Amino acid sequence: MNGTYQFLSDLEKKVYSWLTKRDIQFTTQEPMFGMAGELGSATVDFVIPERNLVLRVMGTYWHSTLEAKARDLFGKEQLIGRGYQVVDLQESDLEDIKIENTMQLALQGQESLR
Repeated sequence: MNGTYQFLSDLEKKVYSWLTKRDIQFTTQEPMFGMAGELGSATVDFVIPERNLVLRVMGTYWHSTLEAKARDLFGKEQLIGRGYQVVDLQESDLEDIKIENTMQLALQGQESLR
């Protein structure tokens, strides 16, 4: 495991482990659109370069406020505008009984149905 693993949230570690067990090449905590903290910059949870796919782990604690939802929508639009497929992985969809289906859909560029 690389050095960033220790800084991942528990939810991000689930995705990291799932991808690693399947030998899917990815980067994690990837800065986009400038350095962290710069206006308009973002750090995305996972990038799967061969699929031009970004996976964003949306834990309830960090992503449930109106401000966070607006920021997340803006970030998603930026990524899509630059040619990435973006899949938001909701905390409830990363439960042990749901993660396999959630991740299989994500690799196809699809989010779990609500």
